[in-house]
Amino acid sequence: MNKKFLLSVAAIPAVIVAPAVVGAEETSTIKINADAKVNDIITADVKNLPSNTYVNSYQWYYIEADGSEKLIPGATGISFKVPAEAEKKTMIVKAITSSDTYKSNTCTIKPLQLSIEEPVFEGYSSTNFVTPGDTVKVVGANVIDANGTKLESNQITYSYQWFYKVGEVFSIINGATGATFTIPTDALDKEPKDIVVKVTAKVGAYTLESPPSKVLTVSKQPTETLTKNIKDLLKDGNKYNLTTTFEEFQALAKDLDKKYQALSSTAKANVTNYEVLKRALADIAAIEALKEKLNKMGNVDKKDLPQFLKNLEADYNKLDYLQRSLDVNDEIYNAIKLALHNPSNIDELTEVREINKQITALLSYENSYIKYVPSSLESLQAEVNKIETRMSKLSKDYKAIVQNQTILQEAKQDIKKIEQFLKSFDKLSPNDTPSKQVTTAKSIRSTYEKFTYKQMLLVPNTYKEKLQNAENAEQIQIMKLNALIQSYVGDKQYPINPTKETWKENVDNVNKIISDYKNLTKTSAAQIKDYDRILTLQKDLKTAEKVIKDMDAYLKLKKTSGVSESKLKSSYSSTLKAYNKLTSLQQSLVYNAKEFLNNSPDVTVGNGGKEPQDKAAALALKTKIDSLANITNYSLQQLETEVASATAEYKKLSSDARKYVTNYDLLTAASKDISGAKSFLKKVQDAKEETDVTKQVKKIQTVQTAYAKLPANQQHLAKDEYEKLLKLLDGNVPDVSKLDNEIAAMINNDMYTVSIEKIKELSTQYNKLSSSDKKRVTNASILTTAVSDVKKVESFMKQYDKSFEKNPATVIKAFSKLTSKQTSLINESVRKKIVEAEAKQQAANESALNLVEMINGLEKNGEYIANLDTEVTKIRTSYDKLSSTEKKIVKNYSKLTQAESDLKKVTEVYELYKTYEAATEENKPAAYKTWQTAYGKLSKKLELLYKQMQP
Repeated sequence: MNKKFLLSVAAIPAVIVAPAVVGAEETSTIKINADAKVNDIITADVKNLPSNTYVNSYQWYYIEADGSEKLIPGATGISFKVPAEAEKKTMIVKAITSSDTYKSNTCTIKPLQLSIEEPVFEGYSSTNFVTPGDTVKVVGANVIDANGTKLESNQITYSYQWFYKVGEVFSIINGATGATFTIPTDALDKEPKDIVVKVTAKVGAYTLESPPSKVLTVSKQPTETLTKNIKDLLKDGNKYNLTTTFEEFQALAKDLDKKYQALSSTAKANVTNYEVLKRALADIAAIEALKEKLNKMGNVDKKDLPQFLKNLEADYNKLDYLQRSLDVNDEIYNAIKLALHNPSNIDELTEVREINKQITALLSYENSYIKYVPSSLESLQAEVNKIETRMSKLSKDYKAIVQNQTILQEAKQDIKKIEQFLKSFDKLSPNDTPSKQVTTAKSIRSTYEKFTYKQMLLVPNTYKEKLQNAENAEQIQIMKLNALIQSYVGDKQYPINPTKETWKENVDNVNKIISDYKNLTKTSAAQIKDYDRILTLQKDLKTAEKVIKDMDAYLKLKKTSGVSESKLKSSYSSTLKAYNKLTSLQQSLVYNAKEFLNNSPDVTVGNGGKEPQDKAAALALKTKIDSLANITNYSLQQLETEVASATAEYKKLSSDARKYVTNYDLLTAASKDISGAKSFLKKVQDAKEETDVTKQVKKIQTVQTAYAKLPANQQHLAKDEYEKLLKLLDGNVPDVSKLDNEIAAMINNDMYTVSIEKIKELSTQYNKLSSSDKKRVTNASILTTAVSDVKKVESFMKQYDKSFEKNPATVIKAFSKLTSKQTSLINESVRKKIVEAEAKQQAANESALNLVEMINGLEKNGEYIANLDTEVTKIRTSYDKLSSTEKKIVKNYSKLTQAESDLKKVTEVYELYKTYEAATEENKPAAYKTWQTAYGKLSKKLELLYKQMQP
């Protein structure tokens, strides 16, 4: 339909024009378009003007009949738009410079040949009706020029006149002179009912009158008919009136909506039941969508089909009674029902029970311990795969009610954990050094000991053997080192009896022992006995070697001719002094000591040829002092007496006679040994007098360290009292070896063989040891782990005592997390109760499964069974008796609550019907409408339940 807005004519504005240059002469000719029409733009062509001409202004003129020129106001540009008033007129343009005026050729404007079209109405055709209150608007009535002039809105002025048609005569409607006309609200009560309009257009001097428009008839017939047709879409007020097919009903509804949309807004307001049509169109779309979804079922992947059908069923259940009336003969409902409840489906609940049995069969309970029945990792994995394959074939709802899935999940986790554990053996190689093997094995053992009993049994024996071999990789080396160390250390002297030829070999061997020790792990190093003594031997070898070299130097010096007696005596004296400072162990290493001592220097006493009177006494004293060279022949008291006597005799000698006592340094050395021994014995006495046993032990250990550092002579002098002191340690010094062995014996086959109390006792003994003694306990790490396990077990037992009776499931779960060694610390009777409780819990699952089956039985092929209320009451009673743990098994509990809710809804709708039956005649229509509305909101499933309960 041609639709245009009506436009009013605007006057051409007047413009002040600049005057032409006075006195200029008109020369040459400017060219303009000689053939133009109204609204064309004419432009002066000045290309032929002289070069370097500057045009200051332009002026356009009309040529009058007498040939005179009439200035056109405002037309002063190089171009000129032809106005409507210029029709049939001739015009020129002049170009004005500072000295000349140039004139164009003439141009005559074509005449207008105008006509006006028949008016048309916006939104209406000749076949339309208009209703009282409608506002009709004229569009069209276009003015056309036969010569092609495109007139503008400001060049046309429109006017209107509306008429009533009375018979064959048209009568003016007073005051109806606008582009729009509103039908009076009482138009149907009067004559005439038909209207037309005529349009007059003015263009310049022209006045054009249009032919009359088509007749519009005022009537309510369209809206009344449409209202009735919409009403007929319903039957009994609560379902659609499908007398034929869904497709025909759909076409009818769409046609009615098309007619409604064609109405004016006023007419639409008269269609009071359009909401019925609007609802019908929406319901048709919903049914179409369901059909389309149902048609796509064949393209759905098999694995996605169960969920697809559930969604489809849910969409259908959202339909109310009115919407379901579009499902002719329950076509869609039956198709969904058939797809969902195919009789060929297996009884999934039976399959669930079989899977439950298969899962519980993974475990056995022996001697109060839980272990996997498939004994190997491979067999357990195969069994888990079988179970998961069966579960994958279950629908989503039935997968959820498979019981003991935690057992299955734990089995999968255990398999994964053991597989990762076995991969850690890739880092273990027999080609590695013993220390590296032991370090790697320690890491593996740490992981292994965290396993539960059933996890531990999954580790193949071959891997356990690899682990033990790696852990023992240093044992041979340890045995060898211990044997070597014992062959090198002794009590009074070292048993190696070195010689000049074997000295370097011994030094190298000791250094090798220490090097090998340093490459041991901490645990293995703790098994080396007397390592501190081999370190002492290393130091003693260095100390002895210096003395040996000094002795060799002296002996060499003595064999050298021309060496003075004083130099020999000085060399001998200093070397002897150094030798006497050595401990007995150090002296045992000085292989040339005997030769040195037997070659003391010969000293000649000159004294100018004069001999003192007391020379004989001096020589006698020298002989007496010579006996002091071997102090081992004396006790401290004897030596002290001899030294005191010799010292007194020496003091009585004359200064000349003293020169004959050439071994006086032996006397001073003996005096120093006595002094050193006495100083040491004060420490011995202090330790003896200590009354606190613990403190006494520590003091004795300090004395032992000091004794080891004494020179050999002093060790001999203090030996008797020292050994008496050591006897006081008997019964007071802990037996570290015994403790170490008891700790090692705590474990057998990766299980504790002792009670919690025994572990605590051994821990107490260990904690009382000195730091040095603790280092000798090679199995300390075993004890540390055991103490940690005791704490965890005691924590578990607190939970057991507090919660087992009321909430055994929590205790069972905590028990499953304990390691194999930890569970061995729990009393067998307690373990037995926990295992029995777990078995009982699995038995209770069967009762819950029975309820699952009963709840599933509330529906058959997607519809509720007969006597639903009785069955729901029975199930509810049984469910409420279950424990909280058992209730968790009833995964389809929501189906029970849904059934209860549906029973309540249906009952409420029936109560409305009873209200209707009891209502007075006056109130019955309203009561019936209330019941009918509620009934219409029921799903198909509830509609069938209602009919079953209240036929």
